[in-house]
Amino acid sequence: MADNKTKATATLAASAVLAVSTLPEISPLKFILTGSVGGFTLGLLNHGFLAATIGGMADWFGVTALFRKPLGIGFHTEILRRNRARIMDAIVEFVGSDLLNTKNIMETVRDENTAQLLIDYFEQNKGREKTKILVREILSELFGGLDTKKISQGVAPILENEIKNLDAQKLFDAVIKVVTSDKHSRKILITLLDTGHKILQSKHMQEEILKKITELREAYEGDSAGRALVLSSMDLTDEKILSILNETVDKKINEAEKILKAEGMLDAETARAAGEMIKTFGGFVTNAAGGLGTKKFLDELKILFIEKFDSANYIKTWLDVNVKGEIDPKVLESLQRKQAANPKDAKKIVEVERKPVIWKDAADFLVDAKIDEFKNDVEFQKKFDALIKDFVENLLEEYRGQIPQMIRERLDKFSDDELTEFVESHVADDLQMIRINGSVCGALVGMFLYVISQIIEHLVR
Repeated sequence: MADNKTKATATLAASAVLAVSTLPEISPLKFILTGSVGGFTLGLLNHGFLAATIGGMADWFGVTALFRKPLGIGFHTEILRRNRARIMDAIVEFVGSDLLNTKNIMETVRDENTAQLLIDYFEQNKGREKTKILVREILSELFGGLDTKKISQGVAPILENEIKNLDAQKLFDAVIKVVTSDKHSRKILITLLDTGHKILQSKHMQEEILKKITELREAYEGDSAGRALVLSSMDLTDEKILSILNETVDKKINEAEKILKAEGMLDAETARAAGEMIKTFGGFVTNAAGGLGTKKFLDELKILFIEKFDSANYIKTWLDVNVKGEIDPKVLESLQRKQAANPKDAKKIVEVERKPVIWKDAADFLVDAKIDEFKNDVEFQKKFDALIKDFVENLLEEYRGQIPQMIRERLDKFSDDELTEFVESHVADDLQMIRINGSVCGALVGMFLYVISQIIEHLVR
């Protein structure tokens, strides 16, 4: 608005200055534009600029009079303010009977393929991802309102009863069978080897092993100077023995891991070695389980588990963390302990990492599947398109009588000043062009009339 207004004002000011500057009596151009042709040209310019000034002034007055009193003149000015009621009636009538008329709207809507518009939305502007985000937000709100305490209290007795009736021996046997299977035995052995290796290499364990080596060496030497001499001549210090032991263990563990991790077509030696390790491990687990797998032991273990296991609290915490997406109480407790141990950092804001909810991936997968299904089902697209158009038409019919009233209520909330400012902010930029056009048209008309007057004057002579 400011740009066109500036142009219009500059045009008017320039027209006024040039109108004065081209007056034949005082214009400095009269010394340049001499003779009959020069006098005609100077008169033509003067009449053109004078008419442009008059036209620009008239249009400025007209445009300004729509919103306020130009030059303080109140006669037939402030048109918008004085005719507010009539203008509002016209707007409401226009919107209700024409702009938002059901027939007119549906003529446009019927020409559109709403199903294709929806597909375009999914495939453009990240519509698919936005839909997933919307579904997640809806589900978050839905699950966030769950009373997990009440749910857990209802589910806990069922879970406890199932645990009581559980055939512990059968479950135990099934677990042993899974653990000793080839696939799982390999993974467990690799994990045990890796973990054992780390434990052996730890500083504390190395110190303990070194102590044992020292004790064994001293016991071996006893009072025998010969044994001490032999060990000394071979440079077998306690540290050297520990180093040899570490190298031997590292080599054995690396060889075992290499055999267990081997895949594809294996040579006979590797396959035999892997089979021996798995068989040994399976035998160890089976023998160890045989010593524990009595019905009495398992039943006692089950009773102890039921007594110590707070099923209601477990279910509530699991639902809060995995379904509602709340912070794990154990993580929060750990954070609080760290802050208590470091009072200087206690005031720092710490972002606790939340565990992803279990339904997120499933919800995203379902959204993708349904969108792809919709894209490939032409018949469903036709039904969807008809459904949306019928829905829009029924909605328009239902609220047809309320729309004009809603518009009137919205306009009534504006004060006279607010309404004037609102309308001016939306149309004043275009109205300023009227002023510019008025100056240009005035200049053309002024010059045209001057030419006509000169022709008539010449003919009369």
